[in-house]
Amino acid sequence: MKRILVLVAGMIAAAIFVVPAFAQGTGFVEICKASGSPGVTGTFSFLVNGSISATARAGECTAPIAVPEGTATILETNYTDANGFATNDYTAVSAIHTSQPGGPDEALSSFNLAGRSAVVDVVGGDESTTTIATFTNVLVQGYVEVCKAQVAGAGLDGQSFSYTIQGAMGFAATANVLVGACSNPIYAPAGHVNIAEGGPSAFVTSISTQPSSRLLDSDLGAGTATVAVTAAPLGAVSGESIVTFTNNSAQLKICKVAGDEALIGQSYTFTANGTATFTVTAGAGAGHCVLAGRYRAGTSITVVETPSAGQAVATDGISILPSSRTFVRGGSDFLGQSATVTLGSGETVLTYTNVLASPGLLKICKAGAGTGLATFTVAGPRGTAPGITQGTDTVMVPVGGCALAPSSYPYAGIQTITETPMAGFSVSSITVADADRLAGTPNLPGGSVRAFIGSGVTVATFTNVAGTATPPAGGGTAGSGTPPAAPTTPAAAPKASSSASTTAVSAPKATKKASVAKVQIVSQKSGRYVVVRVSGAAKTARIKVTLIGTHSKVLKVALRTVKTNRAVKVGNLKLGPNVRSVKVAVA
Repeated sequence: MKRILVLVAGMIAAAIFVVPAFAQGTGFVEICKASGSPGVTGTFSFLVNGSISATARAGECTAPIAVPEGTATILETNYTDANGFATNDYTAVSAIHTSQPGGPDEALSSFNLAGRSAVVDVVGGDESTTTIATFTNVLVQGYVEVCKAQVAGAGLDGQSFSYTIQGAMGFAATANVLVGACSNPIYAPAGHVNIAEGGPSAFVTSISTQPSSRLLDSDLGAGTATVAVTAAPLGAVSGESIVTFTNNSAQLKICKVAGDEALIGQSYTFTANGTATFTVTAGAGAGHCVLAGRYRAGTSITVVETPSAGQAVATDGISILPSSRTFVRGGSDFLGQSATVTLGSGETVLTYTNVLASPGLLKICKAGAGTGLATFTVAGPRGTAPGITQGTDTVMVPVGGCALAPSSYPYAGIQTITETPMAGFSVSSITVADADRLAGTPNLPGGSVRAFIGSGVTVATFTNVAGTATPPAGGGTAGSGTPPAAPTTPAAAPKASSSASTTAVSAPKATKKASVAKVQIVSQKSGRYVVVRVSGAAKTARIKVTLIGTHSKVLKVALRTVKTNRAVKVGNLKLGPNVRSVKVAVA
């Protein structure tokens, strides 16, 4: 009997040992992520039973996850994205529910919102019996404010600086802050924000926060800061994070080196962005400099040296420090060599080196109507740098030819060339070659031009017309002159225009029974015509009309009969665009 009891007891023990191994099967859980209000986006991570990891984007679910039947513990874990923003910082779990098996929350054993966890029931079976748990998250936000300060004496008063603020879930904001002021409080996702001072203007000397513990990271060179943002209800700004960017201004220095011993001690003038003017004395080497103002870092400055007669900036005569910075060279020895640089932090040094330049020759040419010799005066700098003086020369030039001035003139100096008026003629055009050597605009009524002297030969060409010069565009009345030939009356042709315009020219006194009293070139929409008035005893007169083109070239001669003692249009004589002037005489 005892033997049977022992056997039965052994069978019971075996049953107790074996049954649990066969009773616990496999079930499934599935985790969904819902976005509350205000909504959240992005990816969230979970840990099931302390060992199984899974992720789900807001508005989506994981695949079914195999777990032992019974219960399963689901924990929402911190997920940090590529930009360093963590879900535990800017979200809070507001609800956890189950939707199956059974009715709503029937499978929800327990949950802890603050702990972001839940225990759910799992039944054995295939995916059809999956326990679905939904975690709902809401956005958590806080306040940050950006302030702008400057180093004492930096001179940035009144300037505005731009900032970009980047936060979690793609949050982005901008702020423009005046020096000495702050932005409005900015409501951003909690955790932290990245703040950057905009553009190349960042010359940040310090970044600080209030409270000081809120500054997580900073880069003065890049003008960036990572600032902690603590959770706060909407409107509760008392716990905001205040970040202050303090900037200094950038210093520009201009230095002058004498590339020739004769230039040591000479003074040179520079402008910065066309306004501020600075004077520098040339030395034998480095160290002859002036501080040329404080500017906001990132400002583009164009420095121009005022030209000096007899000198030029050396081929490699402009340099910059620090050597890592660059500039764009421009201008000319005539108008001033320039260097355009974007100022970086601290000091930027531009150094100019001048050398003596070889003098150049001046050739004066005389074209157009007339004969004989034309007289010119040439006034301007003389000698060799630095001992430049002023002088005047007289040059006789044959009409239709050229003549060299009696001596060479200092390079880059301006010579004023003036023609002595020739009776019966006026200057119609003045050109300078090369074209960049023309200084200003020719003075046609005064018969003068200002020209830079360059290397080699500079050529100034004066062209005369008989009587009067070409009138201004759009018509108008030109002055009169007395040509040396028979009684003809020249009329200068105005440029064509859409509205009628006239050019009146006084005629010389008559030397025949009939005389030309007035000549006009009339421009209309239909074309250009000649209008004349011939004085005479007879009712009609025979006239000769000469059409003249560029360089006083005769294009056509026409004979016409017109009525006298009245202004009449010369019939059957339309002027083409190449006609520059006309002459009318009694035939």
